[in-house]
Amino acid sequence: MYSTVVVGAGPAGSTAARFLSENGHDVILIDRKEVVGLPKQCAEGIFSACFPEFSTAIGDFITGSARYLQVVFPNLTSYRVRGDLYMLDRPSFDQHLLRVAERSGAEVVLGQKVESIDPESGEVRLKGGETIKAETVIGADGPASRVARSMGMRNRLVPAAQVEMTWPEDDAIYAYLDHDLRPFNSYSSWIFPKNDRGTANVGCFGTVPTLESFISKYKIEGEVLEKNGGAIPLGIAPRLQQGRAVLIGDAGGLTNPFTGGGLYPAARSARIAAEAIDRFLRGETNKIEYESRMRKDFVASDLHLKARDVLAGLSNDELCRLGTAMNGLIFPGLKFTASPWLIWRGIRHPGIMKPKYAPLLKLLFRYCLAGKVW
Repeated sequence: MYSTVVVGAGPAGSTAARFLSENGHDVILIDRKEVVGLPKQCAEGIFSACFPEFSTAIGDFITGSARYLQVVFPNLTSYRVRGDLYMLDRPSFDQHLLRVAERSGAEVVLGQKVESIDPESGEVRLKGGETIKAETVIGADGPASRVARSMGMRNRLVPAAQVEMTWPEDDAIYAYLDHDLRPFNSYSSWIFPKNDRGTANVGCFGTVPTLESFISKYKIEGEVLEKNGGAIPLGIAPRLQQGRAVLIGDAGGLTNPFTGGGLYPAARSARIAAEAIDRFLRGETNKIEYESRMRKDFVASDLHLKARDVLAGLSNDELCRLGTAMNGLIFPGLKFTASPWLIWRGIRHPGIMKPKYAPLLKLLFRYCLAGKVW
């Protein structure tokens, strides 16, 4: 019997398997893919402040960096938020994390599909009828998680479409707010430059026609080198734990509900799950103390959900007026030390303080106090 079966060898699963293996536990890591990380389903950006959660050194999977997040409104007004970001080669990054997990002692099985799990007994059933028994199970098998379904959970999923195209060197990543191009989320489209490659990931929430409309409307030019897409979970699962099984990363709906970003939540949830399971396996607790800590740690998620809902209620005319009021502003980062700057900028630009925008500003202020960058 294994100590832990980890289902899914993406960033969340490989990281959890690595941490548990380093603590001396007998871990098996299973993924249905023969090669992890392919096809690419990610905008590939991560704040540098979030990267240490993976506890790995910078490698050749870094394809560029940026100094700002620039939020663009329909009338092309914009503001910037300082925050150093890394751009990744996601397939290389995923494969690096898998190698680290394997070197740490985890047994890796690729090309094997998990059909279901029994969260009470820890039994994992594979396609073909084989079963694996373990003391604990970690579901890290993505948005349409089989582990989550075995626990009675189904994530709310939204589609995303993306192309990688040629792009000049840039110091920012871009998030576009446009009601006409926002069928599912609060910021509709993005451009993430990868300076070391001379390309950018250009994508949107929605399907290919929505992406084509975004590219056409904003006159985005470049040679398309690759097309990709996928599904993004929107909102944390109602339950992250049942019996001996826990959900981490996309499997638990642990993405930023404002941006759809999932790399930091993947690493953070993997770390918390590994710590909780380690204590359980050592007999320090009589149950896995994971879910309560996760919900406390991810308090900023509620702020993101509320911000998304506020922005979803603004028409393009209102977004343009908000953009005009905020045009040219540069915030020094979404953290506590940014709060005085936010207040000062609001006083200097009274157009931002209109009652219509007050809920959004209140959320931004609370977000700064929360000190969460994801």
